[in-house]
Order: sequence, then structure tokens, then C-alpha cells
Amino acid sequence: MASFKREKKLEDFLQVGEPLVNTLAAKGVWKKLAANCSAIECMVILKNEKSRKKLCVIVRGKGGEFANFTEALGEIVFLSDRVGPSDLMGVAFPALMRSIVVSHAKNMAHNWKRMAKLFRCSEIFFVSDDGSVEQMAWLDALKAKHI
Repeated sequence: MASFKREKKLEDFLQVGEPLVNTLAAKGVWKKLAANCSAIECMVILKNEKSRKKLCVIVRGKGGEFANFTEALGEIVFLSDRVGPSDLMGVAFPALMRSIVVSHAKNMAHNWKRMAKLFRCSEIFFVSDDGSVEQMAWLDALKAKHI
């Protein structure tokens, strides 16, 4: 079972994480420091080119919609002890999850704001099949419109 999950996480990285890393590298602000895909998680660590800050992005792929969202939030909590005090957290989803993420964020607005404060959640990324990336500030999900 673990090997299946590891293959799934690697697939998540190839479909969502790799296009995200390429897009952010092309902008010239972040560069890939590491990518870790285990049976439990898939995380990309990016380093800011101008400062010492790191951005740790939880990469989620296609899957059960609600489970995909809640597991991503659980991974943020679980992995937050590995993130330094000046570092930031983010989550990357396939673009088809955008309306679900925005809807769930609005339904838990108080907790969403607390995650931004307590776990330094700063960014959400939506990666489409063609590799284009929509970047959204964490708290902007509360203002976003459903598509």
C-alpha cells in the first residue's frame, strides 16, 4: 500500500508541483531548494532569491475533493514544526479544485484566518493541466468568487 501512495504523491508532484516550480522559477523570485514526496506527503521547498525566507508548499493532486482539501490542511499542521519562524507555508491544488477550496475557506473563515496567523499560511496555488498557475494570497480565498 505504501508504494501505491508514494507513486500517487510522485504523480501529484509531476502534475501539480513541477509546473508550479517552473512557473515560480521563471518569475525569478523563488527557486527550488528541495522536493520531498513520501507515502504521506508531497512538499516542495522554495527559497526566496532576495531574502533568507523559504516557502514550503504542500502539493495535492487530483483525488477525492473534500478529502483532498482536509488532508492538505492536516499536512500543514503536521509539517509546521519543520518550518522556520520566518518561513511561509502554501498549498498547491489542481485548478479544478479552485471552487471547492474557496467554498471551504469561506465556510471556515475564522479557522482560515487563524491558520494564516498560527502556521504562516500565505499562498494558495491552482495549477491547470496546461501548466499555467494561478497564485492567490491565503486570505484572498475569503474574498474570491466561485467559478
